[in-house]
Amino acid sequence: MAYNRKVISTGETPMAKASPGRPRTQRAQKSKAQEAPPETHGDEGAEQPAFLKQLESLNIGELRRVITFAEARIREREASEKAATREELQKLAQERGFSMTDLFGELVPHASAKRGRKSGEPGKSERAPVEAKYRGPNGELWSGRGRMPKWLHVAEAEGQPRDSFLISPE
Repeated sequence: MAYNRKVISTGETPMAKASPGRPRTQRAQKSKAQEAPPETHGDEGAEQPAFLKQLESLNIGELRRVITFAEARIREREASEKAATREELQKLAQERGFSMTDLFGELVPHASAKRGRKSGEPGKSERAPVEAKYRGPNGELWSGRGRMPKWLHVAEAEGQPRDSFLISPE
């Protein structure tokens, strides 16, 4: 493959066309780097603040600590700003003669909100309980689902068949 070469006053011979597979001369690389604008995140055209420039000198471990620290500060600020906003809304609602319940209905406090069904709440279960399929020697019941009860495990270890504990349909 032949390359077109020009002689420059400095004596360097850069390649006519630079492609991803062809390296540039040092002079071409330097001029390309000087032409490229510095990377900015967010405000285009704005110069980076000094604290962001200082990040350039940190190693990976230090950058991860900065991220952890920043995320912790974000969580703290969010919590304090949410609390301040909640207080402002309560104050405004009281000034106008409303309660937070009047405006937003029954709200579950964020700290006590949990996922899933709470045990023992009436009306929460959508399925009927499964009928017992086995009765133990002392009247214990087992539906045949889930973990095998200890009484049945012991009985089977003693040689009794599981079928002997079946509840007969009446």
